[in-house]
Amino acid sequence: MIRIFLLLILATSTMMTHGQQVTTQGRVVDGDRQGVSEVTVQVKGKQEATYTDQGGFFTLALTSGDTITFSKIGRLAQEVVFTGQTSIEVIMPEDGRALDEVVVIGYQTVRKADLTGAVSVFKPDEMKNTTVTGTVGDALVTVPGVNVRTAGAPGQEGKVEIRGTGTFGNSNPLYVVDGVISGANRDFNFNDIESIQVLKDASAAAIYGSRAGNGVIIITTKQGAEGKMKIDLSSRRSLQWLPKYNLTDRTQWIKLNDLAFMNAIADGNPNLNGLANHFGADTDWQDEVFKTGVVDDHNVSFSGGGRDNRYFISGNYQSNSGTVIGTQSERYTLRSNASASRDFGQNVKFTIGENIVLSHYAIDQMDTNPIIDVYRMLPTIPIYDPANHGGYGYGNGAYDITFGTNPFAKEDFTDTRNRNLRIRGNAFTSLDLFDLFKYKFSFGFDFSNDNHRYLRKVGSWQVNQPIDPSTLTRNQAQFREFVFDHTLEFYKQFGKHTINSVVGASYQPYTYEQVWGAKNDVLVNSQTGSYFEHLDAVLRDARTGGYQNLAKLFSVFGRLNYNYADKYLLSATIRRDESSRFAPQYNVGYFPSVSAGWRISQESFFDVSWVDDLKIRANYGILGTSNIGFWDWVALINSFPQASFGDNTTTVPGMTQVQLSNVDLKWERLSQMNAGFDATFLRNRFNVTFEYFEKTTKDVLTPMQILRSTGNNGGNPFVNAATLENRGVELALSWKDKVGSDFHYGLDVNGSYLKNKIIELGYGRSEFNQWNTKSVVGHPIGEWYLIKTDGLFRSMEEVMSHRNSEGALIQPNAKPGDIRYIDYNGDGQITDADRQYLGSTIPKYYLGMNMSFEYKGVDLQIQSTGAFGYMAYNGPRSGFDRYDDNSNYRADYDPWTPENPQGKDPRPIFADSRNARPDQDRWLENGNYFRIKQIAIGYNLPKSLLGQHIRAARVYVNAQNLVTFTSYEGLDPEFLNTNIWDRSYDGGAFPNPRGFTFGAQLSF
Repeated sequence: MIRIFLLLILATSTMMTHGQQVTTQGRVVDGDRQGVSEVTVQVKGKQEATYTDQGGFFTLALTSGDTITFSKIGRLAQEVVFTGQTSIEVIMPEDGRALDEVVVIGYQTVRKADLTGAVSVFKPDEMKNTTVTGTVGDALVTVPGVNVRTAGAPGQEGKVEIRGTGTFGNSNPLYVVDGVISGANRDFNFNDIESIQVLKDASAAAIYGSRAGNGVIIITTKQGAEGKMKIDLSSRRSLQWLPKYNLTDRTQWIKLNDLAFMNAIADGNPNLNGLANHFGADTDWQDEVFKTGVVDDHNVSFSGGGRDNRYFISGNYQSNSGTVIGTQSERYTLRSNASASRDFGQNVKFTIGENIVLSHYAIDQMDTNPIIDVYRMLPTIPIYDPANHGGYGYGNGAYDITFGTNPFAKEDFTDTRNRNLRIRGNAFTSLDLFDLFKYKFSFGFDFSNDNHRYLRKVGSWQVNQPIDPSTLTRNQAQFREFVFDHTLEFYKQFGKHTINSVVGASYQPYTYEQVWGAKNDVLVNSQTGSYFEHLDAVLRDARTGGYQNLAKLFSVFGRLNYNYADKYLLSATIRRDESSRFAPQYNVGYFPSVSAGWRISQESFFDVSWVDDLKIRANYGILGTSNIGFWDWVALINSFPQASFGDNTTTVPGMTQVQLSNVDLKWERLSQMNAGFDATFLRNRFNVTFEYFEKTTKDVLTPMQILRSTGNNGGNPFVNAATLENRGVELALSWKDKVGSDFHYGLDVNGSYLKNKIIELGYGRSEFNQWNTKSVVGHPIGEWYLIKTDGLFRSMEEVMSHRNSEGALIQPNAKPGDIRYIDYNGDGQITDADRQYLGSTIPKYYLGMNMSFEYKGVDLQIQSTGAFGYMAYNGPRSGFDRYDDNSNYRADYDPWTPENPQGKDPRPIFADSRNARPDQDRWLENGNYFRIKQIAIGYNLPKSLLGQHIRAARVYVNAQNLVTFTSYEGLDPEFLNTNIWDRSYDGGAFPNPRGFTFGAQLSF
């Protein structure tokens, strides 16, 4: 009996020991026995997980027999069975199969090793301290082949251009978010992005056919992962300020202004009989108008799931106070990405999910351009002047006249507010069959409700302005777009052969409708003095209007990828698009591409120890663009005409055609060839990618100027006319390595060369002018076309000796101190015929660079960019260097005078254009620049300080746009001008602000 009792006790204790959890410590190391941080450590079949700290250590409660999984992107996953050991050490070498990384290329994902097209991948986590306060495109400044010009003003969107300008119209790329064609503009939360793929050539982008001519940017947002819920919090505050002009104060300005008047009087100006009268103010308009902007960005996300379900939920709030008076913005976003699946046996899997984001964006927009206002307004003019209508200072006919705008008055008397409520995303379902087929249906949607309000109060902001009544305008618009996508994928490996293909159909209807109303004489609240904001509180002159735009696009497409033994790669794509934007006889287009690749490093004869992988590839394809409106092939009718008949007491409404139509419009067709190679060296530490491309756009859509005598009075109708060409090369180099156990570093450098050329303009044209640029067949779009100068006349003898070959005096009205212009055509006078080609408006070379350094818990990142090989026109400097019209002046202006005969600048002359003509090269400057966009340093708190429930904690500081190397004398060499004809003309563009960002991240 006692023996049986002892046996029962022993068996019971054995079972209790077997099922009891034991807290076990362990460490994950790399091949050099150095700790690996941020490894997910999880018991197989359970949701609970933990993560290794900076030294690679972890603690986990285990039961004998548990299988522990170890995973981290970029390292080979490991599994260990727990048998009761007191400590665990796991080796996780780097994943030498980095080429197995999956890349999204549109309706499919493929291994990076199998790519035969030009695709660049950007992952925000690799630049974890990057600050993006604008649009998603602002993050791509260092991607090869992508030219990004960021915008500094709140709410203003930057410009993204891929491999040059291939059209005269909209050159923005196509954005695809989670498989749905959409936008990634100012209402998009950058924190939600997992990765960005840039499709740059026809092979990669042809699957999007008629809309891919400007390149494609595919954005994949974050998804949940199996395991315990992860909670991520981040918060950052940016302090921003603008660079400033070096302008005169009151004393300097009066001295130069008096000199300009004295020179004009001495030259016999009959309209001047004395110096100007000056106000008594001393106003620094830059100090008054510019301010320190504050950008707050707060983000929270929840993610996790089980084996058959995933979820990611995030919320974001961002506010921007602006760096000038009169503007601010606010944004809210809420995202939900979720999916669930169920297996019906081994051969059938059903999945359903959604990616939905709700956003609200509101902005109080600038109603003036303060970058121009601060130099157009004079330092002697006060901000407020009760003698003027509305009470603001802006000069008058007797004192310091200027036609500049008082920005305080303009922002007070005009109030423009825009609000946008938007919901977009997709719901999808898929069915996987026999590991061969995958059918997917995706319903994409984009709803937008736009609300615009413009209030014009009573008051003036510049001299000689008529006294207008108060006006209220309200505008309501709705945008609806749906995408119905059906795709069927096939994947099969048999022996050394792999086939991966997709076929599909897409239908995309689009609707935009707008209604508006406006009335004059807005009532004012007698208690508060504020204007009412509803049209019912406005008294007279009601006006209304509205319109609707409709479009439909139906497409079928297919792609076939073939791989033999990981050595020989072939891909073919075709898409057929049918669009309502063109007449029935031209509304169908076909867009094919073919590409091939050869991984030489997989060949048996290739035995180079220091080359890990080498692949050469080439492709050719045709893409399209449709840069026209919705009804450009349809004649426009004006319904305003009225006619009287009989006794003239009755009017009958009529209609008349106002714009000639062109029913022969068709797609712009862009043919592109791309050849390149990808190589990895020295145990995957050094990566090289090289691309050479040629792309030619035919049938470029452009407005054709025609005489009004033809009956056309509704704008220039579109025609397919020009042919454009862009050629270039791209080189991307990447080096990642470590020194010892704690110091890791990386360097990514890329450069590109671009040559733009007009091949044909059509309709017998060989050139055309746009202000100070000229576009000529055989040359790039918009070259500078200006009169060249040759310094100053230092004496009357120099004036008299400036003659042409026939002895004619070229500038008979010039005097010492005036500008000497070059008589280029030698006719003895300075006219438009003396203009010369003086440089390109398009940079030829681009440079991008990312550097990263990590030492234990500290990391440093530096992001740089540059553009070279072009000339920029400094518009603001042409404004405050002219003197023929009153504005502020440069503080370092060094005028020629008899007492200062070696002065560097021409003598100032008021109301005289001799030294002020805008078509001279005096303000044309070298636009080259190299800018350190961001410098960021962060610190990851050690795991020992965080406790059991905190996965990671991090603080960082980021400096933006503090260091720029350039000879350009404007506020910002990286200014934004979206006009393709004079893109490097700085017309007072809002500069990119300088700033600091302070941020913190916390993960549970």
